[in-house]
Amino acid sequence: MKVTAFLRIKSVAKNNVTDRATIYFRVRDEGVDLKAASELSINPNHWSQERQGYKNRVALIRDEERFRLNDAVRELSSLIAREYYIGADSKWLQRVIFVYHHPNAFKLSDNSIVETNLATWVRKYAEQHITDKHQASNFRGLADKIERFEKYQRRIERRQGYKLCLDTITAEDLSEFKAYLVHEHEYAVLYKELYQHIKKKRAYCKPRSENTLRTLFAALRTVIGYAIHNGATTNNPFTRFDMPKTMYGTPFFLTLEERDKVYNFDLSDDPKLAAYRDMFIFQCMVGCRHGDLVRFTPENVHDGVLEYIPHKTREKSARTVRVPLGEKAKTILARTPQTAGKPIFSLRFNFKFNDAIREILKKAEINRLVTIIDPLTREEVRKPLYEVGTSHMARRTFIGNLYNKVKDPNLISSMSGHVNGSKAFARYRAIDDDMKRELVDMIS
Repeated sequence: MKVTAFLRIKSVAKNNVTDRATIYFRVRDEGVDLKAASELSINPNHWSQERQGYKNRVALIRDEERFRLNDAVRELSSLIAREYYIGADSKWLQRVIFVYHHPNAFKLSDNSIVETNLATWVRKYAEQHITDKHQASNFRGLADKIERFEKYQRRIERRQGYKLCLDTITAEDLSEFKAYLVHEHEYAVLYKELYQHIKKKRAYCKPRSENTLRTLFAALRTVIGYAIHNGATTNNPFTRFDMPKTMYGTPFFLTLEERDKVYNFDLSDDPKLAAYRDMFIFQCMVGCRHGDLVRFTPENVHDGVLEYIPHKTREKSARTVRVPLGEKAKTILARTPQTAGKPIFSLRFNFKFNDAIREILKKAEINRLVTIIDPLTREEVRKPLYEVGTSHMARRTFIGNLYNKVKDPNLISSMSGHVNGSKAFARYRAIDDDMKRELVDMIS
């Protein structure tokens, strides 16, 4: 077997030193003659077929250019010779040449091209394994953040050709990426030219909390684990990387009295807000996630029982959740227009829902002070409930009030959609302890 480089354009005018010709590679073996173009090029008057590179006496070229091209021809010829196998065809030769020119993004494995670009793998994982639209959007956002970080490294830190790739990413890269995410809202002001093309300004304009960073790096760790499992790499930079630490305060939620006060509050002057209120109270009565709430159709209700498979955990467990509906939930369904096969609650957008919840709570004067952890400073802050109300608080209202009545996480998780053994219930036990202390204080 023999590998050679050649030009298809043999010559140009002797005084022409500007035209370039593509360098092709040829593989010849018994009964085999393969040809493919590379991304290398040279002026035909400078090419030596015998030397497989520049002629010895080319006065118009810099030595470093001569050495670069000659080395590239030799390296590519050697790679082709190493990878050659009986039965190889022209497509194989094209793949080998392509991978040589793009070592940071691709590699050869079992005579096929494997993408190693990290951002591409994040998008690939989202496309193939994430069915929830909101979660898939978060993964695509992570890929965008990786690419912004790479651009920052190339343009601002002057690290030419910088890319995060499966085989080469290190714990140090992860640490630098984390630092970038912490300060990106500052970089957006300092280096506006890097952000001019981005439409979603919310993606980087605010500081990120440690909890947010934890979520991002947990997603990234999942993708790298997926790539390792699929044989795309053996490199795991997370073995030496300190993951950001999450911090949660004691869960706060509406008491049964507060929930009923919102349920009975007169919103007849604002039908849209009243619809949001019904949506919120129904969630308080069944404890589902927002992503499931907006998917419920009339077909999910059978004989006064809500049945569904939680969307978030269906990849891990396809367990059906069954929640008997109380009178308030049944009343809400009875007064909500429904169409077979269509969502019962069509007000889908989570951020609009959260805004509406806070407005409703304020109107209903749900102003009890609760202690929360500031996500940025990690300090305790006291705020009225109407300022911190969200869709997830409705889920906590269901779980928290049930837990105060029955201390059985497995029973509650069968209705909340938590996986068995979920760590979330440990935080509700803290509420129980606080309630006990208050009772003891009353008789001290």
